[in-house]
Amino acid sequence: MVIDQASAEQTSTRNESLTAERYRVFADVDALDLSPVYAELARRAADDPELLEIIDELPAMQRQVTFVFALARYLGAPFHQFEAFRDWVLEHRELVLETAVGRTMQTNDPSRLAPILPLLAQIRKPIALLEVGASAGLCLYPDRYSFKYGDHPAIHPADGPSPVVIECAVSDHFPAPPELPQIVWRAGIDLNPVDVRNPDDVAWLRALIWPDNERRSRTLDAAIELVAGETPMLVKGDLNDALPALIRQVPPEATLVIFHSAVLGYVEYEEVETFVNTVLALPCVWIASELDDVIPGIDSQAYGSDTAHEFSFVVAVDGVPVARSHPHGAWVAWDGDERPAHP
Repeated sequence: MVIDQASAEQTSTRNESLTAERYRVFADVDALDLSPVYAELARRAADDPELLEIIDELPAMQRQVTFVFALARYLGAPFHQFEAFRDWVLEHRELVLETAVGRTMQTNDPSRLAPILPLLAQIRKPIALLEVGASAGLCLYPDRYSFKYGDHPAIHPADGPSPVVIECAVSDHFPAPPELPQIVWRAGIDLNPVDVRNPDDVAWLRALIWPDNERRSRTLDAAIELVAGETPMLVKGDLNDALPALIRQVPPEATLVIFHSAVLGYVEYEEVETFVNTVLALPCVWIASELDDVIPGIDSQAYGSDTAHEFSFVVAVDGVPVARSHPHGAWVAWDGDERPAHP
């Protein structure tokens, strides 16, 4: 019994140290240029044993910084001052742990379409768009949004400028799309689809958007309002299990495009391997926008690596990298270009 107790204590210490280190890395790299508020919260949380103890009670995939902070904001925690945030979480410990059971990371940021649209625009045939990890399906409507890439002319839907405007800084070799793609069929897969007509689901989507960026919040709200008038086909299920049945529904005249952004990092590696092998064998175009080392077989280092001050996504088509992008779509560096300056 003494041995078991010692082992348990050693495991607990090791887990706390790992969580603390992850929060420090998030503060010093991931959030440094994206959210000073989150960077400060994470840096202080990493040195707070009581807060770390609560975080370590969550399932492993829910200990990540962005989930914990979004969950607290969703429940009403103050987050602009660490002491107030800490006191709130300690006081509402049971509420935090109970609510976490029914929630997953489902950030649905339409701005992440910025590096994906140019690839869609290169497909001249009608497109059947299938998103893996679709959340509320906000990224299934690139043909309904307006895009502004650097100094290039704005691109609008056929019926005129959209209330959803996605702005993005671009590098020299950026292939500016002349027009929006023609999408004739669209569907999404998610373990727990989000309904933009449900106020509670909308509150969760808003909590998942990092603070310090009003542009992202405005874009999200405009997209929610637009998609609330649509009926996106969102299928509840695992990406590998749900894929075959949806593919059978694709119109024969359309080019199937399977895409995802910031999704596969939340999937077990073996499942990712199965998914990659499946899509590479399909008659489709596969567009991935993910963190380094998430997708097996993609040599992301061919397009440079992250600096100590900013991290990025690798954008790939059929497993071949073509660009790097800001994780929230603020910039795109194409074909090995230097990263453009951005607000």
